[in-house]
Amino acid sequence: MEIEWAADVNTATPEAQKQRLLLSAASSATSRPSDVTRGVSKPGSSETARATSLAVVVDGETLSALEAHEGLLQRFLSLGTLCDAVICSRVSPSQKALIVHNMRVRCEGGNDGSSKSKDKKLAGWWLGAAWRGIVSFFRHDSDRYMVTLAIGDGGNDIAMIQEAHAGIGIAGQEGLQASRAADFSIGQFRFLQRLLLVHGRWSYVRVSMFIMGTFYKCMAFYLTQLIYQFYTGFSGTSLFESWTLSMYNTLFSILPVLVVGIFEQDLKPSTLLAFPELYRDMGPRNHLFTVPEFLRRVIVLGLLHAIVAAYFPFAGGLLMGYNGTTNDQFINSLMVYSIMMLTVTLKIAYIDVRRWIVFSHISVILSLTLWFGWNGVLNHIYPKSPGDGYFVLGVFDMLMSKAPFWFQWIIFTAVALCINVLLVLVYSVRDPVEHKITSWVAFERRQEHTANKERRKQWMADHKLGRFS
Repeated sequence: MEIEWAADVNTATPEAQKQRLLLSAASSATSRPSDVTRGVSKPGSSETARATSLAVVVDGETLSALEAHEGLLQRFLSLGTLCDAVICSRVSPSQKALIVHNMRVRCEGGNDGSSKSKDKKLAGWWLGAAWRGIVSFFRHDSDRYMVTLAIGDGGNDIAMIQEAHAGIGIAGQEGLQASRAADFSIGQFRFLQRLLLVHGRWSYVRVSMFIMGTFYKCMAFYLTQLIYQFYTGFSGTSLFESWTLSMYNTLFSILPVLVVGIFEQDLKPSTLLAFPELYRDMGPRNHLFTVPEFLRRVIVLGLLHAIVAAYFPFAGGLLMGYNGTTNDQFINSLMVYSIMMLTVTLKIAYIDVRRWIVFSHISVILSLTLWFGWNGVLNHIYPKSPGDGYFVLGVFDMLMSKAPFWFQWIIFTAVALCINVLLVLVYSVRDPVEHKITSWVAFERRQEHTANKERRKQWMADHKLGRFS
């Protein structure tokens, strides 16, 4: 297939256009996508591999003919997916929406079903289908989870913008109709690069980390209840007092994930604009929001931290009751709750993020302040004769004067965080994308350190010369 053929399609008769598109789509479907789109030389050829840009140009009359034949339209879409660009000229608003709608259906539905029909002919199809389902559940396939984006600046682009997964309107000379109907609005077309490569990537990172952090903190906290059931014969008794339990997601663990979901910026805009592959590795390949990532970040870490926070204090058996007596239920719950609250706060605020900002420190300080403030107040206002068996009055003040309480709180929290750091280090070495991002973050930090050092030297030199006198 040559690029000149695409330009000749417009000058041919409609019948010839349909025949050419049909033959081209059929031949392209039997070729390897990498050979068609990249122009890779065949094995044994003396020519070196060279990149080739392929495009298809089609007008509105041809699209009308394609629309009348569903099979031909699907072949045309298959041909378009193998090209670097498809140019549709002199088309109506409904035809724009038609192309976007069909591409969205193909993106959401994955393959066109041809591979499934071939698989059915093989022996043991059900076993193969089950295996493929398991593999696809744990492995992200970028070709099955593509999204469409439509951008326009006029009223005739509204239908197309609304059909796409993400619609972008340009506010300009043709008014604000497209901007009002779109998901995002920009002032000029050149802003699209920054919208995708910088803000789009940041948004994906923030949303993914917020969701993972939210599930993790709930998983880790409530797994301690499961561990506690092994000590109560699975009686269903709650480890935590009900008032304090209800405040976990409301006061004590909400601030770190909010800071991550609002302010996280793993890489600088200049780096993201200079190296677009950083965008490709993150969002289009869904690096942070897959089933393996969920298992690692939520299930595995949540279980390990719950074991450290709940099992270790129970197994240690350090006496923290009045006058060295055995711990009661509320003393044990307060110990576990304190370890888990501090572990979750420090992990999300300092380990999960790429950069520490002022708001990270503020979230940690406020979370600890709310924790001490809540228990300090509850220590004095809780009913004297509780019906649920939790004796709260005066317990927090008593524990604050106990060295075993502080020892377990600090040591077990450090153990949980060390396990987290170890897993992060192993993962950053084994995963190529994570290793690349970590290297870029380290490079930017070295640049910032060098720039700060130069500024300090310049300030000292100016100070010695008496410029500030």
